[in-house]
Amino acid sequence: MNAYNPDYQTLWDRLGAAGLAYSPAETHGILTGMLCTRNRNWRQVLCDPMDEESPEVHACLEELENLWIHTATELRDGQMPLTLMLPGEDAPINERALALRDWAQGFLYGFGLGGEQQQDLLNSDAGEALRDFSEIARMDVEEFGDHDEAEEALMQLEEYLWVATSLIWHEAGQDDKD
Repeated sequence: MNAYNPDYQTLWDRLGAAGLAYSPAETHGILTGMLCTRNRNWRQVLCDPMDEESPEVHACLEELENLWIHTATELRDGQMPLTLMLPGEDAPINERALALRDWAQGFLYGFGLGGEQQQDLLNSDAGEALRDFSEIARMDVEEFGDHDEAEEALMQLEEYLWVATSLIWHEAGQDDKD
């Protein structure tokens, strides 16, 4: 595994400085969804068109490249838990719930870019997981209050996303030879 250590705030700062409107969670979800479909065109999706000569854009692209490689390595190696790009536990619960929702939305978008070759998955366990992601992507984050049950529910959703992403990765790439 490479030495890159994903950091939510660093990515947030780099995305903002480069003029990208995605949150770190949504960005990571997009990258992860694209990885699951073996779609390697993340620069076209996230960064086109951008002035790659700008130091801010260059720093953002470098951060995204590191995140791409880190996430691909975790998926290939079966790393659990998969590191989701979410705010830390010290962030308010509604902010963390919103980030989890953004991550699921981003994943579905990135996965959807995989095209028709992913249609076979809809009748599998991975298809059920994708439908669950859709529910998470539509959840009302205002329902999360500051209490132990909400913390537990959020933790369970995050753990589910780890496991389901691994399942989708393996089912989507079962014919993948690289």
